[in-house]
Amino acid sequence: MSESKQTRRDVIDVELQKTKAELVIAKHREAKLRNQIKGMTEKERRHRNIVWGSHFEYLLREKLNVSKEQFATLDDDRIKDILNTLFADLFFRRTMQNILAEKENHNLRQNEII
Repeated sequence: MSESKQTRRDVIDVELQKTKAELVIAKHREAKLRNQIKGMTEKERRHRNIVWGSHFEYLLREKLNVSKEQFATLDDDRIKDILNTLFADLFFRRTMQNILAEKENHNLRQNEII
């Protein structure tokens, strides 16, 4: 086997080991977060869902430029149609993904502090 082939294989092997280590770390973080969620009381879970729901509702109302009262009068089918239309808009989808990623990073930092 030539030296260049061996060098390439060594580089690939090092990358593979690095990727495996990153995967182990990611799985550990995921397990840790799942355990934290399991450890939440029902009240804490409800509160988390309410906060996320309120934040999402606020963003939708801002995007649609409607009041809270107007938003409350919409039925579920109408909201589904609105969501499908909004998420078809690439800019809105990216904005929501960025907000969710930022929120997740904030939660991870909070958990590291604890």
